[in-house]
Amino acid sequence: MLKFLKWLLIAILALALVIVVWLVYMGVFTKLTVTEREIGPYTLVYEEYVGPYSDTGRVIQRVYDGCTQEGVMTTKGFGIYLTSPKETAWDKSRSEIGCVLEPQDLGKARMLARKFRLKVWPKTKCLVTEFPIKNNFSYMIGPMKAYPELNKAMETRKLKLGTCMELYDLPAKKTLFIFKVVR
Repeated sequence: MLKFLKWLLIAILALALVIVVWLVYMGVFTKLTVTEREIGPYTLVYEEYVGPYSDTGRVIQRVYDGCTQEGVMTTKGFGIYLTSPKETAWDKSRSEIGCVLEPQDLGKARMLARKFRLKVWPKTKCLVTEFPIKNNFSYMIGPMKAYPELNKAMETRKLKLGTCMELYDLPAKKTLFIFKVVR
């Protein structure tokens, strides 16, 4: 019985170590830095979406597939979140979800406008923090880390909540969490 308990304890400690290493790898313990800088301009191809923010990945995929069908290769997705999850029921949350057009594809914007909405995110002063994309869990962990830091920075700097965008930069393997600065 003592031998069994010893092996059980070793197994539990090994599992705990694996979990801690995985959490470190995922960035759970990483301190995020919030900076104030200009972001944009971006030309955005998107769909309006109402529903849980956790389901926006399928909308990004639909926009990405539509762009690809038109010969537009995009490597950055985004979500502009128009309602606060603290103040809006999850099924009534509003957002604009899609892809960022690269400069070489701006000439194809009219063609894409037949399928999707288009708009420009102008060069704007923003509060920004970054979180690495390691795997699909990064899209859940990132917001849990980023938004408290951004909210703290807004309170410290006496800023009001502006438009919120998450920019998924796949080549750089990071998500930018962005709040427009409103003084």
